Amino acid sequence: MSISRIKNDRYFYLLIFSGPVIIFQGALVCKLHSLTNYDKNFTFIILLQALVTAIFSSYLLRSAILKVIDKDLVPAKSVNKKNDYKIIKISFLYYLVAIILIFIASHKGILDYKPYLNHWTLINQGLNPWIGTDNVYLPIHNIFAPLIAINNSLPKLVWACFFLIPMYFSSIFPLNFKREIDKIAKFKIFLIFAFSPFCLLVTAYFGHNDTFVAGLIVLSLCLSISNLKKINSVLSGISLALATMVKVYPIFVAPLFVLRKRKIDLTFFTSYLLSIITILLSSVIVWGNSTLKSFFWATEMFSKHLSFFNFSRKILGLNLDQYSIYVMALVLVIVLFLMYKNKIDLLPAVILTLSSGFTFYKVGHPQFFLFFFAAAPMTIRYIYDRKLDKNRRLLISYLMWICYLNFYESFYQLNCLMLRGYSFHIRGFGSIPYILFSTLMLVEVIKLFKNDPKALSSESL
Repeated sequence: MSISRIKNDRYFYLLIFSGPVIIFQGALVCKLHSLTNYDKNFTFIILLQALVTAIFSSYLLRSAILKVIDKDLVPAKSVNKKNDYKIIKISFLYYLVAIILIFIASHKGILDYKPYLNHWTLINQGLNPWIGTDNVYLPIHNIFAPLIAINNSLPKLVWACFFLIPMYFSSIFPLNFKREIDKIAKFKIFLIFAFSPFCLLVTAYFGHNDTFVAGLIVLSLCLSISNLKKINSVLSGISLALATMVKVYPIFVAPLFVLRKRKIDLTFFTSYLLSIITILLSSVIVWGNSTLKSFFWATEMFSKHLSFFNFSRKILGLNLDQYSIYVMALVLVIVLFLMYKNKIDLLPAVILTLSSGFTFYKVGHPQFFLFFFAAAPMTIRYIYDRKLDKNRRLLISYLMWICYLNFYESFYQLNCLMLRGYSFHIRGFGSIPYILFSTLMLVEVIKLFKNDPKALSSESL
């Protein structure tokens, strides 16, 4: 492979290489900080290295994506195809090695994965996982308990597979798009997002169960978009129901699957509803009414991370958490109505609805946004199919929004989970840039609709 070729794809290679490095850099920094008994003299140095590295990582992510979009999307014959595929294979191998090392480094459980292990241990002992615990998850989360008898990391590995396989499928395989991008570009886009520090942290290092949820939502989208066969609607409904029975937020977008183009998909609705009823009844039979406890957990938790309500509570001293559920419900109803009225295609409708809901959801955990990284390769394919890649301002606003999420999660890891020092005091400000980038993206979407009301509807083709 020539030097010029490496130089041409330098952002791609740097991003692929740096993702795992950032995770281990953060782990090493935090270990060293703990050995100094969290000496305050080191907090500024830790903050500075975290800030520089997180900015550089997000710059690489943005540049790598733009390079593929600007230069590689259009299918073309190339004498370098063999070399391109060779690099893709090497990148996949590096990814597998990195994932294994990350799993080894986090095998004892980090953040939410530690409580997961405690809940599953109770289940394996024949006890109720919702009594006397802080278990806030729905019944499907419990079925992974037997796996920890083999290895603590096995549930996390299963989730990673459920995440990566639908993501890969949505990146590479046909999905009824009329304009297809180059195959090498498809592989590159998949690797860019799969190797992003955000994805690696949430899926492999922290092992959040949102990994499983995000993968199932993408699977539902793939099944619904690929064709209109009844079996696809059945499987799509089951997939989204399984996601909903881990964490409740997939229910926000269920109406979009039921009412597509103002037509009711009864097959999906029946499959989704029956699956949820079956899961809930099975859980009630085994664990009783304590199953329903997890449905009300959001009303009891306080605002966090990327939520505006967190900024209001921590920085302004104005606790508005109690109003969050009502504001979010109102926003979701408005957005769902607009999606229905304008016959918006399923993929952009799901993205716009979930992003709007999360913006006003008081528990603004970064891992909730994993779906947007999983769906990003499919989104770029959709953008190319709809010729929206020419709308530079819209494209840049979307990428800046994605890159800020990557920045925040990287900064979070590199700054020892923002638990001490300067980072702890500025934690409440994290939602301000997010709201800014979300607003910029919303403005561009509104402009798009103003210029062409059918821009995100296949009926305009």
